[in-house]
Amino acid sequence: MAKLLLAVTLIMATGSLQAEAPETSENSEAKQVVSVLQDGLIQAMRQGQKNGYSGRQQLLAPIIEQTHDLAFVVRSVLGSHWIKLDADQQQTITRVFQENSIATYADRFDQYDQEQFVIIDQTQLPRNRLLVRSQLTRLDDKPVNFDYVMDKSSGSWRIINILVDGVSDLALKRAEYGSILQKDGITALIDLLQNKTASIEQRHQ
Repeated sequence: MAKLLLAVTLIMATGSLQAEAPETSENSEAKQVVSVLQDGLIQAMRQGQKNGYSGRQQLLAPIIEQTHDLAFVVRSVLGSHWIKLDADQQQTITRVFQENSIATYADRFDQYDQEQFVIIDQTQLPRNRLLVRSQLTRLDDKPVNFDYVMDKSSGSWRIINILVDGVSDLALKRAEYGSILQKDGITALIDLLQNKTASIEQRHQ
């Protein structure tokens, strides 16, 4: 399960929490987005080695694109570096980040041992965002907490942040990517992401 705990690579700080959000049609839509992702992850885990990496990738790619605002995540990760890129660079880094995100999901959600996701509650966040709290229950270990930050600025609810047991992976990515951009520039970061994706694919050939 160590691989599973590292599966989410799209993390950003949530800000201070507010009161629990009342159940509304909009809140239900946000929760449904989380359910779509989690159902897809369980399906990928159930398929496990049967359909292989490519099968899990084909299954999860449209689900991740539907449920995540990856363009928002890229801009958040790069921060002030984003506006320094030209249009072609912005398009390329967004594409390779998306490819790496999908590859990482397909690589790590690869086996099933009776795990189940259970949505716990929803909490209102600043800037009209929602936090959907969920747990992954496991037969022989304690549950894993998954907290999804939802945003609707793109027109529909999308995941812009996932915290796994309170650990923010986005902070690590900001440090890692920022260091590369500062030292070697955007081409080096693009190469890094492409190499990570290629390494995942090679392991499954």
